Amino acid sequence: MKKKILYITRLNPYSLKSWSGVTFYILKYISKHYKVITVGPLSNRVRIFYILKRFLFFLFKIKFDIDKPIAVSKDFAKQIENKINNTDFDAILTSEASLVAFLNTNKPIFIYTDFVFSTYYSHYFSEKKIHKETIKDGNFCESTSLKKAKKIILTSTFAIDDAVKKYHIKKSFFHYLPFGASIDFIPKKKIIKKIILKKNRDICKLISIGVHWDRKGMDKAVKLVDYMNNSGQKAILYIVGAKPPKGYKISSNVILIDFLDKNNLNDRKILIDLMYSVHFNLLFSKSEAFGVVNVEASAFGLYTITNNIGGIGGAVANDVNGFMFKYDENISTISKYIIRIFGNKDLFIKKSFLSRKQYDDKLNWRIISQNLSTIIKNNL
Repeated sequence: MKKKILYITRLNPYSLKSWSGVTFYILKYISKHYKVITVGPLSNRVRIFYILKRFLFFLFKIKFDIDKPIAVSKDFAKQIENKINNTDFDAILTSEASLVAFLNTNKPIFIYTDFVFSTYYSHYFSEKKIHKETIKDGNFCESTSLKKAKKIILTSTFAIDDAVKKYHIKKSFFHYLPFGASIDFIPKKKIIKKIILKKNRDICKLISIGVHWDRKGMDKAVKLVDYMNNSGQKAILYIVGAKPPKGYKISSNVILIDFLDKNNLNDRKILIDLMYSVHFNLLFSKSEAFGVVNVEASAFGLYTITNNIGGIGGAVANDVNGFMFKYDENISTISKYIIRIFGNKDLFIKKSFLSRKQYDDKLNWRIISQNLSTIIKNNL
């Protein structure tokens, strides 16, 4: 008989829009190994009382996080306890540590996420002033949850090392496990191989996907494609989802495409056709916890060119499914690297095949859920 897992989330676990689809796919695939009882979405009945406070501090350019007050975590715990009253289960799985900080249970807790609280704020908001209450309550709830957990599963060694350092938890309590692709339309390996072999290589086509122009480093991607063209290599960059600031001049080498909804059949077809036609995936993020888009690129046999920052190393392995350059690497070096691969047909095919192999071997939800299931099973 399958063991029972209580899967807790503040969001709707059945929605592809929850946490960019990660919540949905964790539930979908862990259900293949365990009988899963879901708890979520949860009510924001206490959280809403902090909205005015957030707005007031925003006026002074101070970030106040309405998800982090201790009162909010306590209320979430109470909601969970009410929902699971007299429910029989063997373990708890969640991606939101603060939900279990005050949860009254003797069942083993497994936390599977990308960044812990302290890492998230130091990485994404290092240049922003954070309200002291957010830092104090956030760290308290996170530390309490992490120390209650049987195992903490993070998507990068960067996140693990930082969590060990900041919360003084033994490294043996952590496991590294990446996320998979947040899409269902993954082509079979043989199809991808045929497409790679047939790709037209007259023009080097690049793609960069993301909503936030500045944080996703779209400006750097634009400079790169312009540099490549000025160097004699014809290249086109497709930017999907992000819009440039007002007054930003876009060259003819860049094609802007509006946000594509993966759940919309027409948008999905556009995205698939793009992934089939381009040669490289770019992601020059200034901050990134993991980068699921890099996993999706690997599924389509695209080699990723990115920055070595944050948790990107959980999704990209150097010289396997991409290459991580230092954050301030000059454009000419990156351009020469891409042109060298693109200009050598055998090397290009090798890199593309390797990228897809990395997806098949390590970055797909089937393999990931098996590993997650083993971690839970071995610690029950």
